[in-house]
Order: sequence, then structure tokens, then C-alpha cells
Amino acid sequence: MFSNSPRQKQHGSALIVSLFVIVVMSLLAAAMIRVDWANQDITTKEVLGTRAWFTAHSANEVTLSELFPLNQPPNTAACTNTHFAPANNFHCSADVACTLHAVSGAEGTINTFYLVSTATCGSGENQVSRTQEAWAKEIQ
Repeated sequence: MFSNSPRQKQHGSALIVSLFVIVVMSLLAAAMIRVDWANQDITTKEVLGTRAWFTAHSANEVTLSELFPLNQPPNTAACTNTHFAPANNFHCSADVACTLHAVSGAEGTINTFYLVSTATCGSGENQVSRTQEAWAKEIQ
């Protein structure tokens, strides 16, 4: 009577099912950890890219303020290659290249300035670089 019962035939199947569930859950957890790790790397590069963009922008603005001081004529001597490091640099710096072009026209010669600022943030594998260009000309 007891030897033919359904429970005797299924003895030990719970162990196999529980092992299967543990293995599948472990694989899912490992996959989720990999996805989270990749998202952290992407977020780090996005933040560094934004910082590099703003550092390049700030470097161009500082150079423009030196080229065009308030209530004074343009300072063409300030058009040089410079290095810019912000106060809170977060491992960021920028190099600005300035090129002076004199354009002759009917109204005389007008100086134009071409600025290229390349900023780099981060270090090693997480180093990001951004470049911004700006044109400026004096008003007569």
C-alpha cells in the first residue's frame, strides 16, 4: 500500500527543483550586476564629457574677455596659445589656440580672432576630451 503511493515515486524531486531555481537566480543576479556596472561606466563618461565641454567653453570665454577688455580697444597681444585650469578643476584642463586674422575691406582692416579650446577631463581609461571653436571680430 505504501510502496505504490505517488509520494514515494517523487521522493528527491524538490531537491532538484530547488537547485535549478538557485542556479537560475544566480545567473540572473550576475547579469544584473554586469548591466549595472556598464551603466556606471556610461554615467561616469557622460559626467566627465559635460565637465570637459564646460571647461572648453569657460576657456574660450576667459580668452575672449582678455581679447576684448571692457571700455578698451581689442588687445591683439592677448591672442596667444594659453593653458586654462579652472579653480575646481575635477582633473580638467584646457588648451586654447588663438589665431589672429586681419581682414581688409572697404572700411579698413578688421581683426578677427579664431579660438579653438580643447579640454580634457578625467584620467586613464576614463579620460574624455571636448573641443569648442569660436570666431570673434572687433567692431568699428
